[in-house]
This record gives sequence, C-alpha cells and structure tokens, in this order.
Amino acid sequence: MNKTNFRPGFGPLEAILILSATLLVISAGFTYLSVFQAEQRDQMRIANLKKIQSAVNKYYNEYGQFPAGDQDVDNWDLGYRDANDHRFIHPLVEKGLLPANFAADPISKYDETNGVDYTFRYQVYADDGKYCPIGQGKFYVLGIKDLETANVDSNNQLSHFEGSGFMCKNRNWQDEFDYVIGVFANPITKRQTTAK
Repeated sequence: MNKTNFRPGFGPLEAILILSATLLVISAGFTYLSVFQAEQRDQMRIANLKKIQSAVNKYYNEYGQFPAGDQDVDNWDLGYRDANDHRFIHPLVEKGLLPANFAADPISKYDETNGVDYTFRYQVYADDGKYCPIGQGKFYVLGIKDLETANVDSNNQLSHFEGSGFMCKNRNWQDEFDYVIGVFANPITKRQTTAK
C-alpha cells in the first residue's frame, strides 16, 4: 500500500511568511493613519490661524489697534505657553471675537530643547522702516513655526502651503515659518503707489 505523508495546514515556514506579510500590512496601515492624522491636525492649525487672523482684523477695526502680545520667545507671543499666559488670543476671546476656550492648536507644543514648536507665533511691528516701507502703519505677523507634515513638491523641494507667505524688502517671514500671514494697518494699494 502506498502511503503519502499529507498533512493539512501550514508548515513553520509558511506560517512565518504569512505572519510577516500580515504584520507588514498592519504596519503600513498604522503609518498611513499616523500621516493622515498629522495632515488633519495641520489643516486644523491653518484653519484656526485664519480664524485668529479674522479676529485680529475685527479687533483692529473696532479698537484702532492690534492686540498686544507677550514677548515669550525672541519678542514673539507663542499664543499658548501656559495657562497664566496673557497671550494675544486672550483679548480676542474677551471681546467675543473668538469663542471661549478657543483651542487654536490640536496639540500646542513648544520644546526648545528638542526643536519642537507647534505653536502660533504673533508679533506686532512698528511702522519704522526696519523691515517694511514706512507709511503702511503698524503690521502684525502671525504664523505657525512648525507643521507636522512637510509640503514637498515633485522635485523634492520644500514648497509653501497655499495661502502662506509674507515678506517685505528687508525680511521674508516665509523663510522662518511653515505657514505665515501678515497684515498692515494701512496697506498701500496699487493706485496709491502709481499716484505718487
């Protein structure tokens, strides 16, 4: 009688290969999920920065000045350094221009030692000609120092997020921020420039 040694199931080698492939697929899924969540947090930061910008502009229109900020780091107000911070966001909430407990950043984090800075930075500049031409009034710069995701184009060059950018003759804040905007109190229009 001819007897075959046929056993149903997987041998040790097949089991290891199947387990490895399964772990690889699970790992790729977690990586994708992590990147997706970081992109979502960055989009939330940018949307919240635009809400802050709108509130700062309304504040200026109502009170004739930009809200003052602390000088947390290099004259920049970090927005959320700690609970006792008299940040520039406080008067915007106090005047009803932003909702109470406005959570501007999903994971506001500033760690100078490790170079982590997911905070909003805000600073008001004088109309002194140091960075921008005189005559446009005070201006503010509002930006996000670090976003979690890199915006890299097809040539592997860092590109700027849509809607980001602010520069004057003597300074380009886009070089310092992943996302930045700036607003003058009295911007010069093209008509005003050509009339001079």
